[in-house]
Amino acid sequence: MGSFNQILDENATCRDMFEYFFDLSPADVAVLYSLDNETGATLDDVAVKVHKDRTTVFRSLQRLVGTGIVTKKKSILEKGGYYYSYSRISKAKIVELINNREGEFHSVLQCLLKDMESEFKK
Repeated sequence: MGSFNQILDENATCRDMFEYFFDLSPADVAVLYSLDNETGATLDDVAVKVHKDRTTVFRSLQRLVGTGIVTKKKSILEKGGYYYSYSRISKAKIVELINNREGEFHSVLQCLLKDMESEFKK
């Protein structure tokens, strides 16, 4: 997870932003960057792209789906069975999510500052 100081650094990257705002690991962010928003990729596809084992990629995909940045679609095979494919949401929706997270962060920070004021009066 990215730290607050890391995100404020002048050399911060978009990857740092994802780590910080969504509590993601560098491996999670690598999985995110391997996806696009037009064609779904299977777990195996992603594992090959990021050179990680399926279990690690599965955990990253679960975290990314949980944040809302990645969607999961179930497809049924004609001869029986199914598989899941994963896609990144649009850039516009990612911006909206980050703006919402920033707003939540600001609200929580304001409440904490009020708490600090009352705690320091003691």
